[in-house]
Amino acid sequence: MNFVGYYRVPPVRGIFFSPAQEERLLLLGCQEVFSDRCLAGGVVRPGLDRALAALEDGGTLAAPSLHALAGAMVDLLEVLLKLKARDLNLIVIQPAIDTRSDPGFFEACQALAVFNGERAMIRATEASMVAKGVPGLGVKTSKARQT
Repeated sequence: MNFVGYYRVPPVRGIFFSPAQEERLLLLGCQEVFSDRCLAGGVVRPGLDRALAALEDGGTLAAPSLHALAGAMVDLLEVLLKLKARDLNLIVIQPAIDTRSDPGFFEACQALAVFNGERAMIRATEASMVAKGVPGLGVKTSKARQT
């Protein structure tokens, strides 16, 4: 398949599927729509895995929103990097994103993923240094401000 849709259903008691999201994706032209039910305790997305497996290289995944792809920034970046690695496109209805015409979105997300990974590494290093009592970690002020 070249064009499939995907969305996540929030973990709200009594909501088992979202016909409005599915209908929007079918009206957009998706050949098939996949979904997952969010779990409060973890990230399990077999529907997303099935959607990605159904796509041919160069195909397009559509979603109603970025929230419909993932519940956290790290998870969203992981999905986007998977798409880019397989040379898949992404269409998001709101906010309007279409990587078929503007692939720069993936580059921006890749930069955010690198930043997120580096930031975690830096925080861990800083915490380790503070725990070890390494001198010179205090806030420095310029001589002009000390007066």
